[in-house]
Amino acid sequence: MDLRREILLGLSAALIVALAAFNLFADPVHPRWRKVREERSLLVYLEEEGTRRRMLFEEYLAGVVAGEVPGDWPRAALEAQAIIARTFTLGKLQRTGGTWELHGTDVCTNVEHFQAYNAGLINDAIREAVRATRGLVIFHAGRPARTWFHADAAGITATPQEGLGFPGRVRYLPSLKVPTDAGANAWTASFSRDEVRRAAEATGHRLTDVREVRVARRGPSGRATVIQIDDARVPAPAFRIALDPKRLRSNLILGVRVEGDRVVFSGRGFGHGVGMSQQGARLMAEQGKTARDIIHAFYHRVEIRRQWE
Repeated sequence: MDLRREILLGLSAALIVALAAFNLFADPVHPRWRKVREERSLLVYLEEEGTRRRMLFEEYLAGVVAGEVPGDWPRAALEAQAIIARTFTLGKLQRTGGTWELHGTDVCTNVEHFQAYNAGLINDAIREAVRATRGLVIFHAGRPARTWFHADAAGITATPQEGLGFPGRVRYLPSLKVPTDAGANAWTASFSRDEVRRAAEATGHRLTDVREVRVARRGPSGRATVIQIDDARVPAPAFRIALDPKRLRSNLILGVRVEGDRVVFSGRGFGHGVGMSQQGARLMAEQGKTARDIIHAFYHRVEIRRQWE
C-alpha cells in the first residue's frame, strides 16, 4: 500500500472533506506548466496538414475561438469564449502535459484530443476579443477551473457527473437554467439496432439483440444518465459518444422507441451540457451582458485573473 493511500485511510471523513476544500488533494501539476506567469509558445500538431508548428499561446487561442463560435457573434460572447478556451488550454496542460504522447506536441487540432481549431476563420472581431482578454484565466481554489463548454444546453445545464460521467463533484458547475432558443434546439435521430448494439458493447455491455430501449435514470437537469437496453444498463454519456455524438446531439432525451430495425431518439440541445452553453452566451450577450457576467453565470464562485500581460 502506498503512503498516500495509508494517509487517506487513516484520516477521518471530516478531515478529508476539509482538506479537499483547500485543494490539497487536487490533480498534480505537470512540471513544465507549474508556474505560468508569462505568455509561452505552444507546439501545435495541425492534424489537417499533418504538420507541427510553434506559435504563441494567444495566436493559437484565436484559432480555437474561430473553430468554436462564429466570428459575427456579439463581442461579449467572443470574449467569454476566449477566456474559457484559454483556461481550458492552460488547465489541461497543467493536468496532463498536453498531447505529447499522441503527437509529440503541447496541443493539437483534433477536437477529440484537445479542442477545435480553425485559423482560416479568424477575423478582426475574434482577434480583438482575444486581444481584449489577453492573459485572463478562470480560477477556482487556486487552480485553473475545469471550463467545459458545449453548443446548446436547451435551457438547462448539466452537472459534470450527468453530462460527462465525471467521477467527482465540481461545486462551481451546478445544473442551472440558462437562455436558449427553444424553437431551434429540437432534434430527432434514427439508428439501426445494430448500431445501438455495437455502441452498448463499446461501453462494456454484451448484447445479442436490441428489443427494448428506454431512459432508466435521469440527472438533475433531466438528462439521461443510464440507458436501459434490454437487460443492460448503459452509462448514457459513454453510450452517446460511442453511438455518434453529432447525431445523438445530447442526452436531454425526451423520447425513444424501437420501430422495426430502427431505434429513434428525440430530444433537445447539442453537446454534453456541462459548463458554458455557447448559444446561451450568445443570447446573454445580445441582452447586454458582459463576458464576465456570462462566465460568472455559468461558473459559480470563480475568480478571473490575468496570468500574463
